[in-house]
Formats: sequence, structure tokens, C-alpha cells
Amino acid sequence: MVNLMKEEDFENYTDPILEECYRIKEELSARFNSVEELSAHLREVQEECRRKGMKVVSYYVPPEKRKQTEEPGDVEN
Repeated sequence: MVNLMKEEDFENYTDPILEECYRIKEELSARFNSVEELSAHLREVQEECRRKGMKVVSYYVPPEKRKQTEEPGDVEN
């Protein structure tokens, strides 16, 4: 595919997805003073969802529960 965007058009181009991300980041920054406050709020929302019977999935594995033998880049088959 050939890029037909002119250089002057490229300089004025804004990505709508990035613009939305920046907007959300600004809203969160205005509402919460720290990452810890945001994390606490998200944990509260997650707990509320659990109480309502919604399925909550987390892919986070705390470091103490990770296998000690795992090396970065290891892939399990």
C-alpha cells in the first residue's frame, strides 16, 4: 500500500485513539493524586463487580507466587 499523505498533512495529523487515551489520562490525573489512589479505586470497583456476581478476571501474578525457576523469555508449551 502506498502512503499518499502529503508532508504538510502528516504534520497536522492526529490519531483519534491516542487523543482519547490522552483525554482519559488527563481525567484520571485530575481525579486521583497518585497511582496508589487509582489502584485502590480500581480494586473497589473490582470488588463491587464481584459482589454483583460479575466474573472478574485478573492476569496479574504477584512476584511471590511466580515460579522461581522461570526466566524472562521462557515460554511454556
